[in-house]
Amino acid sequence: MYKRRLRIFGRNVGRGKRRIAIILIFLLNIFNIALAENIKLDNLNIKPEDLKKTFNPVANKFNEKTITTIIIDAGHGGKDPGSIGINKLREKDIVLSFSLELKEELKKILPNVDIFLTRDKDTYPTLQERYKIANSSAKINENKSKNALFISVHANASLSPKAKGFEAYFITAQESSEYARAVSILENSALVKFDKVDASKYEESISQLTHNYMLVEQHQKESRLLAQSIVDEVYKVSGVSKRNKPVQNALFYVLKGSLMPSTLIEIGFITNEEDAKFMNTKETRIKMVKATATGIKKFIKEFEDTNGFTK
Repeated sequence: MYKRRLRIFGRNVGRGKRRIAIILIFLLNIFNIALAENIKLDNLNIKPEDLKKTFNPVANKFNEKTITTIIIDAGHGGKDPGSIGINKLREKDIVLSFSLELKEELKKILPNVDIFLTRDKDTYPTLQERYKIANSSAKINENKSKNALFISVHANASLSPKAKGFEAYFITAQESSEYARAVSILENSALVKFDKVDASKYEESISQLTHNYMLVEQHQKESRLLAQSIVDEVYKVSGVSKRNKPVQNALFYVLKGSLMPSTLIEIGFITNEEDAKFMNTKETRIKMVKATATGIKKFIKEFEDTNGFTK
């Protein structure tokens, strides 16, 4: 059965391509089983038929010539303070300020783009609620979905007060480093605690395996370019601390259910005195906000110039 299907790749298929083909066939078979049994996607509230549309990049890969919707997710909030830093600075507060300011800046420089927030006050949207806001704003479940971006805003923390710097992540099934894995565990732990997400079930079920692969295959390139574009601009700002490897990949739950290119940005370490002061001072924070918005705008311009990165 597999040998017959492998002919679509040509007669002289290398070992690497054969392995990829077999993995694809395996995942597609699992996916068909999931559809046949009408399996519900654990903790996601995404219908199998919606996943099928998104899984097919030919049928649903960017319906418009530009990006028309941006969703900003201020991490944590309400009962979840996030990390606590210098002078009891709370992550949930600083990322909300950043997100509100980012929305206003994006409205100025991208007047034709719709900007949405998953929260605009000190509330705690659940994981499913964040997904619902993102996907409904992008009209994912409708016939003509929007080209949308999802930006999740967080602030990092470390046991070492010397750790500092702005960084951005995009989602993959595997982490790019042990450090990236540690960051994803830190951010995911809040969802496990407050949403009571069963982490082992979330990552190991058949539907999640399929969903993981879909995200990696469908939007990984755009997500990586978005993360890099933001970092490139933010690192031009005087006073912003830089990381040795500012763009990395990891499996973040909050990015997993948003069916669009996405990035999670860590705007600094609230456990570092310099970063905490920079983030908590509106005058300097706004510089970082403006640079983030510029990075997003440049990504959109590149998207338009390359017809959706298809070349």
